[in-house]
Order: sequence, then C-alpha cells, then structure tokens
Amino acid sequence: MKIIHLVLGKANPERMNGVNKVAYQLALTQKNLGYDASVWGIANTLTRNFPERNFETKIFQQYNNKIKLDVHLYTAIKQLPASVIFHIHGAFIPEFYKVARLLQKQNIPYIYTPHGSLTKMAMHKNNTFKKVYFRLFESKLIANAKKVQLLGIHEFNDLDNLTSNAKKCLIANGQNLEDIPNFKNQLPKNEIPIFGFCGRLATFHKGLDLMLCGFSYYLERGNKGRLELIGDGDDRRKLESLVGKLDVRNDVIFHGKKFGQEKFELLNKMDVFLHTSRMEGFPTAVLEAAAMRKATITSEATNINPFITKYNSGFTLEKNTPEEIADVMEVANVYFKENRLSTLGEKNRVMVEQEFNWESIAKKLMKVYAA
Repeated sequence: MKIIHLVLGKANPERMNGVNKVAYQLALTQKNLGYDASVWGIANTLTRNFPERNFETKIFQQYNNKIKLDVHLYTAIKQLPASVIFHIHGAFIPEFYKVARLLQKQNIPYIYTPHGSLTKMAMHKNNTFKKVYFRLFESKLIANAKKVQLLGIHEFNDLDNLTSNAKKCLIANGQNLEDIPNFKNQLPKNEIPIFGFCGRLATFHKGLDLMLCGFSYYLERGNKGRLELIGDGDDRRKLESLVGKLDVRNDVIFHGKKFGQEKFELLNKMDVFLHTSRMEGFPTAVLEAAAMRKATITSEATNINPFITKYNSGFTLEKNTPEEIADVMEVANVYFKENRLSTLGEKNRVMVEQEFNWESIAKKLMKVYAA
C-alpha cells in the first residue's frame, strides 16, 4: 500500500503550522515502520526550502484561483496505481475538494482529517461563509471519505451536528520523544514563576486575549510572574497593543519565531506552559511542553484535559475565562513556591510516553487505511 499525505504547504517541521508538522511526523514514522509513505504539498512556491527527509515529497503549484489545480497534480493522480490511499490534512481548502473529486473518479480512497476546523467554536468564526461552504463542498468531501479522523472528543461529537454521513474515528496527534533535547544541566530555580506559550499568534484561535487578561488579573492580585510568548503571526501588533493597555509591558516578553534548539532552550526555562485556545485539533505545542516535563495549564478546547486529569499532571480550565485563568495561575504559583511543579512535569512526560507515541498512532492509522 502506498500512502500519500496531502497538505497545503510543504510539511516543513520548522514552521509554525501544526498541520504540516503532523503530516511530516506521520510520513516519517510510517516510513520508518517500513511503509511506502510520502507527502504531496500544494504551495505558493515550488522551492524545496525544507530539511532533508527520508520520504518522498512532491510539491505542486498553488494558484490565486483556489479552484484551479496544477496540471502536474492532475497527471500525478491519474498515474497512480490502485494500491494507494490518500490522507488529506485540513478543512475548507477548495483545492482539496477538487482533489477529492478526482480521487473519487479514479476510485482511490482517502482519509480526511480536519484538524479541529469542524468544532462548534471553529465553525462559529466566519459562520455564514463556513455554513454555505460546508453545505456545498465540505459535506461532500466528508461523505465520500473512507474515514474521517478526528483528533479530539469535542470535534468528534460536534461533527454529528453538521452531518450524519461521516464515518468517524478518534485518533489524537502524537509526539516524537527523540525530538526533545535532554537538558542534563538543571537550571537554578527562577525567582518568580515563568508562564509560557509557544505557537502561532492568532488571538481568537489560541485564546491569547484570554491569556493576557488572565495574567493581568493574576498580577493585580499581588502575585509575581512573567509571561513569555514564542511565535509570531498577524495578530502580534494587536497583542502587543493589548499588553500596553493592560499595563503589563514589563511582565510580558514576545520572543518571536524560534525553532530547534533555541526554541527548546526557551521552553526549558519556563515553569508552566499555558494553552488557552478557544478551538483546536490537538496542539502539538502542548505535547512538546509535556514531553519536556513542564507543568501545563490547558483549556478544554485543546482536547488534552481528560489525559491531564487521568495522569494528574497539570491544571485544567473548564470555563477558560480570564478570571479562571488567573485563579489557576495562582494555584500554579503555590506549586512553584512549594517546589511541586516538577512532580507534575514528570507525570506529563509519562503521559506523553504512554498515550501519544507516534509509532502507536501511525499503526492505528494503518489499520484505518487497510480496513
């Protein structure tokens, strides 16, 4: 069986795009397991500006006219053997609808993973457009999919409110522990707790306005701490402006985009990792922090809270309001003062090892492909 992961982009693990990171890791793991896995990407440039990898990668041109496909992509699909399966990563992408129709004509099965785009909260944003698009296009892509892989229980349940034609399975993202550096030298304890975030600076999606307001409340109550954000995005200036309005400029640091060792070194200095998203598939940044033995504060939308509760490895948010975020940060501060955060971090590492092993996840998907 030949497996082709289709993404918008180039599956570059050194970018902020979580969907591309997942496709990269799946292809890498499946190839290492002996399967014929590859990635096909639709991108705005054909430049191969990504690290070497052990699986085949084909890049096709993306056009401003989203319903137009690269003629080379048409040809490549028509030349495929019968023993192939596509795994389409991403939702509300017109090119993918066109590809799915072409695959259907060629009798080539495909798996579809929306990566959190079909949760109730995600559908609420740009609601009118998404409802129309879903009815006209996405619903048909779903109905013809061999299987729809949902990463979290919220999207798994929410999909039933959109369509009754989905053949669903629930399989989360994973984390490659070999990618996590082993920092042998323990850093001296920070004088004040450092709370951190890593990811795309998308205010609504990632709940960064909630995070900043919650942190402001936390400081107003007389607590000490610093908030550090790794990443960049279109909303950075708006967020920096919000920091000014909240009068917490001296307590918040924007590091910008960081990758590789530099990123991990910044994460290593953090005491508590925050992810207050309003909507998610299954954020890889949380898994990275957990694998680095960091205590975490996470919203329900991240889909990781049931696992955090099971392993008693962090702090969970139920309402994800600024007030609740401040409350939970205060609890984390108590743990910081009592030197108890490392215990939670160790449990988080165990959680990742036992629940989010990429090899195990890749094997689960292989069963889905073969069914």
